Amino acid sequence: MTPGIDRRQVLHGAAAVAAGTAAVGVLPAGAAHADGERSGDADLVIHNGKVLVLDEHFHEAEAVAIRDGRILAVGRARDMRRHTGRRTKLLDAGGGTVLPGINDSHLHLGSHGLSVPPFNVDVDTGTIEELVAVIRAAAGAASTPDSWIRGRGWQELVLPRAPVAADIDPVSGGHPVLLNDFSGHATSVNTAVLRKAGITRDTVPPPGGVIDRDANGEPTGVLRETAQGLVRNAVPPFTRDERSKAIDAAIARLHSRGVTSLTEPGIDLDALALYAEKARAGGLPMRITALLGSGTGPRTLRDVLDRYRPLRDVDPRVLRVAGVKIFADGIPRFRTAWMNKPYLDGSNGRLTIDGATAGEQLANLHEMIGTAARAGLQVGTHSCGDATADAVVAGYVGSTRHRADLRHYVIHCNFPSARTLRTMARHDIGANLNAEILYLQGRVLESIIGRELTEYQWPYRSAITAGVKVTSGSDAPVVEPHWLRGVMAAALREGANGGVAGRAERITVPQGLATYTRVAAWQDHAERWKGTLGPGMAADVCVVGGDVLGVDPHDLADLPVTTTLVGGRVVYERPAAGAAPAAFAGAGKHGRDCRDGGKCCCTLSEEISGT
Repeated sequence: MTPGIDRRQVLHGAAAVAAGTAAVGVLPAGAAHADGERSGDADLVIHNGKVLVLDEHFHEAEAVAIRDGRILAVGRARDMRRHTGRRTKLLDAGGGTVLPGINDSHLHLGSHGLSVPPFNVDVDTGTIEELVAVIRAAAGAASTPDSWIRGRGWQELVLPRAPVAADIDPVSGGHPVLLNDFSGHATSVNTAVLRKAGITRDTVPPPGGVIDRDANGEPTGVLRETAQGLVRNAVPPFTRDERSKAIDAAIARLHSRGVTSLTEPGIDLDALALYAEKARAGGLPMRITALLGSGTGPRTLRDVLDRYRPLRDVDPRVLRVAGVKIFADGIPRFRTAWMNKPYLDGSNGRLTIDGATAGEQLANLHEMIGTAARAGLQVGTHSCGDATADAVVAGYVGSTRHRADLRHYVIHCNFPSARTLRTMARHDIGANLNAEILYLQGRVLESIIGRELTEYQWPYRSAITAGVKVTSGSDAPVVEPHWLRGVMAAALREGANGGVAGRAERITVPQGLATYTRVAAWQDHAERWKGTLGPGMAADVCVVGGDVLGVDPHDLADLPVTTTLVGGRVVYERPAAGAAPAAFAGAGKHGRDCRDGGKCCCTLSEEISGT
């Protein structure tokens, strides 16, 4: 493996570019140029690396020239000499791999930033006793007697059970306590919060929601899926300043991973206004495609659309609202994803859309899709169960009478049938899969979904073979975003505990890279200007310290990102010690626990808590 560079090496002079130009699989016919240009000085030339253009033919090159925030030329190193003048800076890739900037196509930026201290304490513990100790310490350190204690990260497949109010009450010191599980699909609260929210034995959960109860019928403090919304109004929101700082810290963390673009699904209008404010001030060094949250039914979606105003004076290549996100079902772990064939316990799950009956819920789901399509908005729908995927795709197909070019897509898409995949391909409906969660989950759900579905979950190869446009998203903060681990998992189908889940669904490393770059740009309706390193494209670049195509796929996750550029500007350089930004020190704990032989518990899920 070629050693990575620790710092960006800026040189001057054409000789450095021309040095060491042994032929590899490069673009044919020399360098390709933007707009037919064959001369002119570049601002920056990246050389001494393997350049993966990531176009449809998976071309490789030796160097890339950048000018005015765009790719000027790409090809052999010696061909860059014509673009290298006195003011051209050179970036030595150190023998590593030069890629388009990574596009995480499903990432909750605001929640990711708020998921760590000081905003949330870490309650990812191995025992209830350890979790209780964390709450005791947080209560002792609280600044005021009535301040809230918020935590995140508990995992029901690691703990013997979910933490309940009876565990938390004795050590909470009168503080209201709210603890989100790692997935965002379950919340544990103490009695103080149950009282503030008015939740009693007589409280009826909303459609798709679950209130855990004890043997006497009393609420235990554990709320699942839409039932989490019952406490939302009781929880004080984070301040605007806190949210702003969390966003900045999260972006810095993503830059250190080579991420230059992301899709944030399900944001509210306040979050959109904060992003727009940052973008107008030049303080948003991340390309964000946003999906507005739609609520739980047609009425809430119409309310969002009535209040939404298109962004003005904001560069759409920095911040753009593409459409809406619909939350249609739960997750397999809690048996709340809607399945055609029952789970091993005989249950099927259900939709989480408003409606007194399954028929009303289905009709409301399709009405929501149609409403968005009539407004010219793309729809991404959280659909884990195969029955949900069938219903969502049918709704998408029906909406084509309004607009056929919106590129709706199925989020998560765990178990789509072969027939559904063919329909998706025929109607240009995308699939947004989660290889990073696949790595952490492995075969852990086999006792819930059975062997056949464990082998099939997130069917990358089947979807690509059917002609479906497949993208990959981390779903952070559900997991720490780590796209190299995702590519590794898609290629090997190995979980963190070493178990293989679905050899038949393996894809190649280049195919995996495309799901994080070129195809993700397609999902954003942006393939004409980002997602590849072709001439004229945005100079969003990720430099990896090693040969991404040449290493054993098992070693992909260990390769460091050394440099990240957004619009031709360096936004990250690997520090000498390789330290993460302080706000995220220790992030990614789930992955370490699993790799170290701990019980891997991660499940397909999505952040829905408003805290």
